[in-house]
Amino acid sequence: MKNIENLIIKYLQEGFTQQEIANKLKEQNITPNSLSSVEKRLKQIKEDNEAKTLFHLACILYNKKLLEITDSRKGE
Repeated sequence: MKNIENLIIKYLQEGFTQQEIANKLKEQNITPNSLSSVEKRLKQIKEDNEAKTLFHLACILYNKKLLEITDSRKGE
């Protein structure tokens, strides 16, 4: 996967919305960084992995060991 795609997946894993991801890319001067470009990249990532939804994509990437489970209950 390309670096930008890895970054988008990382931000999704951290819980950012697509708009927030676009904003983070803008803050880092990474282009393209529009909401539309983030949506297009995600669509391509889903197609490449034959995923129907973002949740399905997350499951596929987890099974491919490209995503890790993180403990979001810190402090409990």
